[in-house]
Amino acid sequence: MTPKEVVTGFFTEGYSNKNYDFVMERVAEDYIDHSPAGAKSNSDTVGILKIVAEQFSDLKADVIDIFSEGNMVSSRIRFSGKHTGICMGISPTGKDISFEALENFRVENGKITESWGYWPDKEIEAKLLAE
Repeated sequence: MTPKEVVTGFFTEGYSNKNYDFVMERVAEDYIDHSPAGAKSNSDTVGILKIVAEQFSDLKADVIDIFSEGNMVSSRIRFSGKHTGICMGISPTGKDISFEALENFRVENGKITESWGYWPDKEIEAKLLAE
């Protein structure tokens, strides 16, 4: 798989399809997430994906833009789902929301080894609290 295919698969399989075996296979055991989520392994990553899946049922991750150079991949992803679990301390609202996130990845030997991500926390919070 090319680095772009690995990252696209991460979003499609990990978030949309909840195929955690794919994530375990394509994220390195010593993976480092430099975002606030701070995963330090492939199993940490699966744990975070499961938490997000509880917060937003029917979560879909659609790749809008993806670029790569060498082993670095940059992506812009649209997430959408129904708020069905506690997120940022906010009780389930049942609202359908969507937002875009930016994430960069280092892929080595077919595995994601590092990532740097930005999720618009304030935007997500505002959408969940909106009347």
